[in-house]
Amino acid sequence: MEKRIIYTDEKQRELVRPLNSRFLVRVESENIYDFIFQKAALHWHPEFELAVVTKGALTCQANGKSLRIQEGEGILYNSNALHGYSAEEGLPGLYEVLILSPRFFGEPGSLLYDKYMAPILLSSDLSVLFLSPSVPWQKQFLDTALEIFSLDREQPPHLELAISERLFRMWQVLWKNIRAGGMEDPEPSRDVSRMKEAMTYIQSSYRESVTLASIAASCSLSQSECCRLFRRFLHQSPIDYVISWRISVSMSLLSKGGLSMTEIAEQTGFQSSSYFSETFKRLTGMTPSAYKKQISKNS
Repeated sequence: MEKRIIYTDEKQRELVRPLNSRFLVRVESENIYDFIFQKAALHWHPEFELAVVTKGALTCQANGKSLRIQEGEGILYNSNALHGYSAEEGLPGLYEVLILSPRFFGEPGSLLYDKYMAPILLSSDLSVLFLSPSVPWQKQFLDTALEIFSLDREQPPHLELAISERLFRMWQVLWKNIRAGGMEDPEPSRDVSRMKEAMTYIQSSYRESVTLASIAASCSLSQSECCRLFRRFLHQSPIDYVISWRISVSMSLLSKGGLSMTEIAEQTGFQSSSYFSETFKRLTGMTPSAYKKQISKNS
């Protein structure tokens, strides 16, 4: 089976299937082990994203912080929050995801959007929200989300009406409690912007020679500050991120077939096919050829 990768555009925004313009909601069932390196890489998008763990646990990264969520717990990302997921070693990583456009409740200028959506979009208290069933209102929110996931699996003839009713119920609960306050402030937005700038530079330049100096320049930081930024957000050095991104892209190319090892090495910024193979094995535990055979066998 082909491993998945989060593809982004030149601004680090996720390239996902567009929401149906007639119904601005999408529900997905995910397994973190279906992703390359068991990670859904850092990305952002203008939609809200709610993830609820249904089996096992996940480590969630959001705006420079890491948070472990386990079965029954969830996390809500506001529009444009930089976020990602990774596996917890030895544990399953099954989770349901709900993607919601801010325009679901109406267009800017409408009563519903301006009164109930805009305050949450602009709230300094809601960049990322951890949701626990031990908190009564959050349990109500999570339980209603689980109803939506169940509806999506069952596909009743009134699916859109049923999901809409539950989304309005969830939003009412959220809006009431956002107004009550007491939520954690997000990380400074400038650091998030710098992280996006650096990742955008790497993902658009990985085929070429990428140095620590060039990465630091891309986000207007000194080299030491750039390293600290990457350690805080990604728990790895800038150059390690470059290498892991190159390997991620190579895995996608290997799964598609049609290119030689030398061509893949050239297209992913490695100086030689031997260095590419050596690095691939170090990071994945197998050679590129073995990975390609495994993909072919499982497809």
